[in-house]
Amino acid sequence: MPNRDSAHLPPLLGDSPRSHLVTANRLRHHLLEWGESGPVVVLLHGYLEHAHTWHMVAPRLVAAGYHVYGLDWRGHGDSEWIGAGGYYHFADYTADLAAIVPQLAERVALVAHSMGGGAAVTYTGTFPDRVSALVSVEGLGVPDSDPDIAPDRHREWVEDLARLAERTPRRFTLEAAERRLHEGVFRFSAEAARHMAEHGTRADGDARSWKFDPLHQTGSPQPYYTAQARAFWRRVTCPVLYIDGSDSPLALPATELDDRLRILRAQRVTIPGAGHHPHLQRPDSFSDEVVKFLETTF
Repeated sequence: MPNRDSAHLPPLLGDSPRSHLVTANRLRHHLLEWGESGPVVVLLHGYLEHAHTWHMVAPRLVAAGYHVYGLDWRGHGDSEWIGAGGYYHFADYTADLAAIVPQLAERVALVAHSMGGGAAVTYTGTFPDRVSALVSVEGLGVPDSDPDIAPDRHREWVEDLARLAERTPRRFTLEAAERRLHEGVFRFSAEAARHMAEHGTRADGDARSWKFDPLHQTGSPQPYYTAQARAFWRRVTCPVLYIDGSDSPLALPATELDDRLRILRAQRVTIPGAGHHPHLQRPDSFSDEVVKFLETTF
């Protein structure tokens, strides 16, 4: 059970989880908790999102007998942002999980989406004895990079940081945030778009602003090297399930995905009619597949 400090968080409405703050790797991290007992499952959201992403999945896992936590990654949701001069590198996410997981249980199952999936597989390869099962939701990295692009990536990153320092913070209405999530590339239902917008923004004067640190909108200086990632994949010892959407715009090339799944000895399930967010777009089908998989691992 984490060290609890919910005094600084607003109450959550309706059929809501419990909110906690834990200190890990020198930052305060926000967790949502569903259920009271059972094997621990930790839900890890994707890029620019938040733990409330899992509201349509977590109750189904609790009903199946699991004790569920959802994490706001550093710089997202209600977790703390890094200080001046810092940045968000994938190694930081590994260190955060290394400090948070032992506060929850000796071993956990991870269900992780996109960016969170990439961080989860790296953590699992680093600490394989801590993870009993891994569900990666379109989270096995991006296509391989040529090392020759590294100097250009570093230059672009520095230029991004300079542009961000001069940019006026963006403010908007809640309705505008909903439209972006409902009508844009996300294809969320009106209900899901409103939920994600409400929990993903905060009051900012007479308008709203996104909860994530704008630093996340700068390009990373680190190219993605499959050769390095393979070293982590090979160290994963737990069962792995890979879930993707049949209509995802972010699908990896088939040969690259097949290679990654082979090294991880992963099962694969494709959710019909879903895009990059099957847990939000087809939560019933998604939850059924996760529960079916977890039942074979505990």
